[in-house]
Amino acid sequence: MFDYSNNIDSACKSWLHENDLKQISRRAFARGAYVKSWGCHTGESMSKKWYAATGTHMIGALGKTQFMMEELPILISEGGRWVN
Repeated sequence: MFDYSNNIDSACKSWLHENDLKQISRRAFARGAYVKSWGCHTGESMSKKWYAATGTHMIGALGKTQFMMEELPILISEGGRWVN
């Protein structure tokens, strides 16, 4: 798990920019691995760049997400949805 927010389950102070994805080895993921980003707008660009870099699909958000304490983030944008 790579977690770059600031709460428990989200303790990492690191971040990963979509232009850095090509540094990830394609062999790091099992075939059919489940990959999801709960960050805002990650389905608009990062999901495509993730697939191009790793060969693994990543579910991302179209729109804004909101992080709550001890819960997974939720979509808060009007018309927001999860895309692959």
